[in-house]
Amino acid sequence: MKRLLLLAALTASLTAQAQNILVGTYTEGTAAEGVYLYSYNPETAEVELKSVAKSGNPSFVIATEDGAMAYSVNEFNDGRQGVSAYTIKDQLIQKVDSLIIPKDMVDGEDPCNLLLLDNVLITTNYTGGSVTAFRLSETGRFGGLAQYFSFAMERINNFNGQTIAVDVAHMHCALLSPDGKYMFVTNLGNDCIHRFELGDDDNPLKRSEIVWKNNSLFKVGPRHMVFSADGRYAYLLGELGDRLIVFAYHDGQLTPVQSLAAYTGRGHGSADIHLSPDGRFLYTSHRLKKDGIAIFNVNQINGQVTPAGYQPTGKHPRNFAISPDGRYLLVACRDDNRIEIYSIDKETGLLTLTDKTINVPAPVCVQFL
Repeated sequence: MKRLLLLAALTASLTAQAQNILVGTYTEGTAAEGVYLYSYNPETAEVELKSVAKSGNPSFVIATEDGAMAYSVNEFNDGRQGVSAYTIKDQLIQKVDSLIIPKDMVDGEDPCNLLLLDNVLITTNYTGGSVTAFRLSETGRFGGLAQYFSFAMERINNFNGQTIAVDVAHMHCALLSPDGKYMFVTNLGNDCIHRFELGDDDNPLKRSEIVWKNNSLFKVGPRHMVFSADGRYAYLLGELGDRLIVFAYHDGQLTPVQSLAAYTGRGHGSADIHLSPDGRFLYTSHRLKKDGIAIFNVNQINGQVTPAGYQPTGKHPRNFAISPDGRYLLVACRDDNRIEIYSIDKETGLLTLTDKTINVPAPVCVQFL
């Protein structure tokens, strides 16, 4: 019996230490080289650099569920914009493929977010105001452009037929609905959320429709969004309005149930949003003024939130990640060239800065594998 307990403890320890972190960076005008692969010890939150895959402006990175492949955007708007694929094996990350978003076919400048759907990689393109879908082969390499969707909109003066204003689309984030039926995309420029029905292998995405539109006088600027684990609620962070909006979700429909100030800094640079693994706490990052992380308690009955605290951070916190065990929160502080590691109080959700830091040039994205 003792031998079995010892073996179980040893197995758990080895499993706990077999975690990796991917870090995406801005390489243009910085000392960053590309995508960084780190090993992570969940017991101590200690991190060790293992390898770097050279790539241009891989500002957002994701990995497959088995951690064998990773993908990044290449965030440019000068003809170099595109996506890259990487293999991860034996603590080594290597770029194995890349693809330019064809400008003669679609306005795909500044891709900033990725989503994996079966054998398709979805990019949302900020400056281009579009969504592109790339086929993936059985080996995870790119099989070419499958679909693209452009979302430029105009407002017309109905009295004389002339354009008096133009809403420039800025697509920012794509995510799958909890029921697996839809893909939602935030449109920061047009102040709305689009919903796609999922299609087949030939057409991975069906035609989209606007499922929510901000009708207030003040822009929200939808940036990032997350669903609760039980699929009943969605939480949207607006970059331009520093607003947090809570939706009830059911069968493709988003019904607003709460709207509040995400923080009081009025930086109009709200960035990322995540729920703790147990769903009890919600976190949002904020830049440009009073940089930091806002902390909210989540009501487990109605999904609504109440402010619980605010944690100042380093300069320009963009993306952040919560460790799978919910013990630590890692913040990419781009302009301080470091990722700060905070411990999470399991009772209050509040953050405490640890003495552990990942020093890396211009970090933008942190992802646990």
